[in-house]
Amino acid sequence: MQLEHWFRRLPLKAKLIWSYLVILGIGGLATSLVGSWIVSSTIMMQARRAVGHDFAAARTVYQQRLDLLRLSVQFAASGSTIEQCLSAGEKGLLSSYLKSVREAAGFDFLHFTDRNGRAIPRTAQPGRAGDDLSSVAVVRAALRGKVAAATEILPAGLLRGVDARLAEQAYVRLAPAPGEQPPARAEETSGMVLMAAAPIRGPGAEVVGILYGGVLVNRNFTIVDRVGELLSYGERPDAGENGSVTIFQDDARISTNVRTAAGERALGTRASRQVCEAVLGRGQIWRGRAFVMNDWYISEYGPIRNYSGEIIGMLAAGLLESTYTSIRDRVILSFFGIAIVGFILIIGITYYMIRSITRPIGEMVAATRSITAGRFDQEVHSDSAGEIALLADSFNAMLKSLRQMKGDLEEWGRTLEQKVKQRTEELVAMQARVAQSERLASLGMLAAGVAHEVNNPLGGILALTALTLEDMKPDDPDRENLQEVIRQTGRCRDIVRRLLEFSRQSKRNVERADLNRILQDTLSLMTRQAQFFNIKVVTDLDPQLPPVMADRSQFEQVFMNMLVNAAQAMGERGTVTIRTHGRSAEGLVEVSIADTGCGIPSEQVGRIFDPFFTANESGGGTGLGLSIAYGIVTTHGGTISAQSEVGKGSTFTIQMPAVSVSEVPVDSGINGC
Repeated sequence: MQLEHWFRRLPLKAKLIWSYLVILGIGGLATSLVGSWIVSSTIMMQARRAVGHDFAAARTVYQQRLDLLRLSVQFAASGSTIEQCLSAGEKGLLSSYLKSVREAAGFDFLHFTDRNGRAIPRTAQPGRAGDDLSSVAVVRAALRGKVAAATEILPAGLLRGVDARLAEQAYVRLAPAPGEQPPARAEETSGMVLMAAAPIRGPGAEVVGILYGGVLVNRNFTIVDRVGELLSYGERPDAGENGSVTIFQDDARISTNVRTAAGERALGTRASRQVCEAVLGRGQIWRGRAFVMNDWYISEYGPIRNYSGEIIGMLAAGLLESTYTSIRDRVILSFFGIAIVGFILIIGITYYMIRSITRPIGEMVAATRSITAGRFDQEVHSDSAGEIALLADSFNAMLKSLRQMKGDLEEWGRTLEQKVKQRTEELVAMQARVAQSERLASLGMLAAGVAHEVNNPLGGILALTALTLEDMKPDDPDRENLQEVIRQTGRCRDIVRRLLEFSRQSKRNVERADLNRILQDTLSLMTRQAQFFNIKVVTDLDPQLPPVMADRSQFEQVFMNMLVNAAQAMGERGTVTIRTHGRSAEGLVEVSIADTGCGIPSEQVGRIFDPFFTANESGGGTGLGLSIAYGIVTTHGGTISAQSEVGKGSTFTIQMPAVSVSEVPVDSGINGC
């Protein structure tokens, strides 16, 4: 009850924060525990898989060693060398041959028996009677004509008969298993031998003897060290320095890389009773945690069987458990650390969000107090969406209405004079532009009149000069000068004629027109003017350009305006590129005029077709050329657009609907202006 009472007395912001923290804490704790369990299970599963891989590698190396012994014995026994040496009584040559085979294959001993399985005495022990090896399963199989190889247990007497040093090597003093009573026997005198035997056949293919050899596993660390080398124990992060490989004779270690606290190999130590019952008793593979010497290992044990199938020992591989548990602990600690940091961040974000949500409520309380005091200047701010935001917006709308009703009259009074002044200035500017337009129109009419007046004297000069030229003799030295006068006078007449055609205000005459031809005629007129003397004109005209329905004189005016604009933009020095091509798939004819001028700022590109708008400095243009061109093109059903980049130039593109060859140019539906 006290907790409930305390919770009710908390402010709204504190209630929201505490409620969210409780839910977040329970969910975060559950997630962390489940995540830790998954991480731990995954890492330990990976450890068991690694141990299984190591155990398979150890068994493979063990079997390969046994197979090598079998092949070596089979190869030596199948040849004719041993049979010939025995028949000839050349014991010295036979002994030398066996020595070479033994050294090549790594045998600890390599001898032969007679056809009854009794060992033939070695020259080093001439007085010793031949031991009976027929009790060994591998030898019995060879007496029956088979090549056999397996792991066998040889008693100390047989080892001593083969080589006295082997009997000494096989001796191991036994130690108790971890946590168990001392063993029933204190020492192990017999030896575990990797043994192979093959029959020696006489001329009639009968078995005349047995070649047998073997490698004593006791105190022989070749196999375990080879496995450790293959598995990179000491280099692998997951194995550390204590990856273990062990060969057991019965339950005692006779070959291992596990070491005692003194640094010696842990020979004679025994496996746990749990492992022995599973592997030696039931012949199963045992996997799990095993305490080896001074630490826990994740291990796998498997049985070793002799040729008769009897379990005589174990092969084991393991990895130090602490290597994986330390990785697991680091990962889990990192997981919890990240979770704690995330929890702190979430707390901060939650506090910020809840404060943002509840702030408008507090502001509304303060605003109502201000309204009560007669002030309408405080608004409620809300950055979130939802009911509180709607409430804040409604509150602000109410305040805004109140302020607006009070301020409208004041604002109208303050702005009325300013608006009148602004409109007056706009009218004055418009009147100035209209006056400028009228002056330009008058100037155009004056230019047309002057051109008309000049045209008459030019005609007289041309006629009189032509008559004078006709009366001259062919070899008259002045004849060439008069011909030049006629050419230049004709050129002036053409210029004046085109100027008259351009300035004439006539009714629009829409007909099938070739834009290439119109461009060429316009260029022939414009390039003779002084402003184009330093401008290079590049043309790329499509010879297969479809015709369009257009008024020739009006499109001459369009192209002339665009060329004049290009010349002004380049300061009468640069390159103008004119291209035309037909877009048959879209049924359009496209004309582009590009200059290398100063370009147009991006914020002004959208206004260049407005009447009286110009990007040139004062006196550089009236702002009517492009707007006139825009009106002509659009009334013909086409489009005109511009692309420009400051410092690189501008490109104007005109697109007109093409007219197919089969179309009959009847009434186009375009009226004159």
